[in-house]
Amino acid sequence: MDMPSAKSHWPRSFRGRLLLLYVAGILLSGGLVMAVVMVLLEPLERYMLQHSVIERAESVARIIRFDGAGLPVGLDRSRIDEWPFASLSEEVVLRIVDPHGAVFYTTDGKRFPLAPEGLGFDPQRKGFALQRDGVAMHAATVPLQRPDRLWYVQFAISDRIVLLLQHSIGLPALRKGIVATCLTFLVTFVIAMHLTLRRVLEPLRIASLQAQRITPQSLGDRLALGDLPSELVPLVDAFNRALDRVQLGFQTQQEFLANAAHELKTPLSLIRAQVELGGQGGGRGGGSEHNRYLLQDIDRMARQVQQLLHLAEASEQRNYRIERCDPRSAILEASDFMDRVAERSQVQIALFFDEGVGLWDADRGALFTLLKNLLENAIQHSPPHRVVRLQVHGRGFVVSDEGPGVAPEHLDKLCERFWRGASRRDEGAGLGLSICQEIVAAHGWTIEARNGAVGLEVRVTHASAPGPGQ
Repeated sequence: MDMPSAKSHWPRSFRGRLLLLYVAGILLSGGLVMAVVMVLLEPLERYMLQHSVIERAESVARIIRFDGAGLPVGLDRSRIDEWPFASLSEEVVLRIVDPHGAVFYTTDGKRFPLAPEGLGFDPQRKGFALQRDGVAMHAATVPLQRPDRLWYVQFAISDRIVLLLQHSIGLPALRKGIVATCLTFLVTFVIAMHLTLRRVLEPLRIASLQAQRITPQSLGDRLALGDLPSELVPLVDAFNRALDRVQLGFQTQQEFLANAAHELKTPLSLIRAQVELGGQGGGRGGGSEHNRYLLQDIDRMARQVQQLLHLAEASEQRNYRIERCDPRSAILEASDFMDRVAERSQVQIALFFDEGVGLWDADRGALFTLLKNLLENAIQHSPPHRVVRLQVHGRGFVVSDEGPGVAPEHLDKLCERFWRGASRRDEGAGLGLSICQEIVAAHGWTIEARNGAVGLEVRVTHASAPGPGQ
């Protein structure tokens, strides 16, 4: 017993699936980066604080002012303000000492060099932590070489003010900045990937449209391989090879149909001639009556063979020669030709031309066959002494009869091969409307059958524009 397959939650679109995978990958990567950052945040903060203290000490060392005797007297006020050292003397400390640790300049008034608790001044100790009056601080010692002597600049900042600034201003701003940056990046990424994937998959969309346009009348068309991604070339190439096999089978079928019809025409003609010659030799009346029914059967078979030939010809696109022509001559010819059939059935054909009937793009012979079959079908379904109307307008024509119409559930079957309506009076093969369907499809027109106010209406319309009343 087969287990029911789980319903997939993946998008049906190939582009949607790729985009979803890209977005999921970005979110997963971002989550992993954030997890790593959270684990390493505290040691990273210590490292960044110590590194920034050293950098700050080096930058301060470059703006120290010296007096005429070469002794440090303060900072260059044109390049830095001294108020942080004065206002935040408990949090920010600057001292300038000589190689022996003697303090020559300080911002907090204390005359001892900065050093870790329990240790003395060491000019080689570049960065370190210390306790100053119970306040944890990070400090740095950097050399300052003057022409006459060597000095050391010591800079220290308390951890509490750094943490205060970080938690009150820095981290919230950083979080907001990260969120805004991530959202902007995600939106930009989705839009860019959508446009990129649309561009990349455009050859696949074009190939799909080409495949949709392939019909039995255009089986010789193939999908182009030039612009397709290399991963899709084997699939499209296999599809083209499948079309080769379908085309070969279709051509074989059409050739068999045409050959069979041609082969049957000659024996039927010979049989008819033999029956007619046999009837002329005399005999009883019963034999003559038998020959009459036999001839009717032969005529019916010959008509079916002829329709098979027409169907084979109508199904082959290369048999058409579509050109700009005046349709009125073919319409009049078909109407005149079917007048004799209508008289035998005691039906009248009424032909009407609307204004504005211009030139059509059509195969004149196929147009004649189309009109002949539609008129014949309407005549066969019309009761005696009724009218078959052929209304011609600028974009097509309508053939209507005054018969019983067709049941709504049978309207879609009218163009099926060998399907025959119950009210038809002759013994045709049911191929006439199938031939009409093939002719209309070859011209790119549309055919529609529907029940009118009285009887059936068959409407043929150019694809470029609707006809009257539609």
